[in-house]
Amino acid sequence: MALIRGYYSDKIEEELQLHKEEDFVPWLQFYVSEGIRSGQSLPTWLTEFFYGVDKKATSYPRYCTGGYAFRIHDERSRRPTADYGISVKSIDDVYYGILQEILEVRYPGMLRLRCIVFKCHWYDPVLGRGVQVDQFGVTSVNSSQRLEYYDPFILASQADQVCYIRYPRVTRQADPWLTVTAINARGRIYGVPEHDALQPTAHVPMDPVEPSCDLDFVVDFTQIDIVYSESEEEQREFYEDSDDIPSEGSSSSDSEK
Repeated sequence: MALIRGYYSDKIEEELQLHKEEDFVPWLQFYVSEGIRSGQSLPTWLTEFFYGVDKKATSYPRYCTGGYAFRIHDERSRRPTADYGISVKSIDDVYYGILQEILEVRYPGMLRLRCIVFKCHWYDPVLGRGVQVDQFGVTSVNSSQRLEYYDPFILASQADQVCYIRYPRVTRQADPWLTVTAINARGRIYGVPEHDALQPTAHVPMDPVEPSCDLDFVVDFTQIDIVYSESEEEQREFYEDSDDIPSEGSSSSDSEK
């Protein structure tokens, strides 16, 4: 987009986005085809990418990526968990949607490139119309408002997982507004500050200590006048003489004597 903004500095952001969507693919095809025709050395993955994907794709009911476990939305399912909430961050907005299909597309060629794409139903990201944030920072989406233009596909690596929860209401149970709760990915811990290092970060030079030969060491032996020695009686508290210990061959009659 930075390159497009440089060429079309007089256009607004919506016009630049439209220009990118309409002209990027033809421009890339022209660039690669001209490079191949002129004998330019291009990366193998770029040429295989240029020739397009295989016409057959593989569909999956669930997929794990980035610490999230995604599952496609099924209205008939009665599962207590909902793993189909999707959010994608752009430069200016955050898009919320529902995962409808998981597809694996392959590129024929030597490298056998493949990628996973998500087909999603997107809610309107316009603040105040499709998205609202209350005074407590809670985000809600209007499930009855849909994204105006058709752009359902994203890469699986771009997706974050969210959960949609309805407000507990007695009246107006068909309220379309849903609260958005972000799901923490496995292996990620948010809100934990960095701990300061226990070792000092600065080294202060110290002068070396020169040994001195003029020191006199004086030891006072006047208080060492108590000598402890174990008596024979105290030693017998811990072991017996071998003559007093009855052997296995001695009889009870000998002990009675």
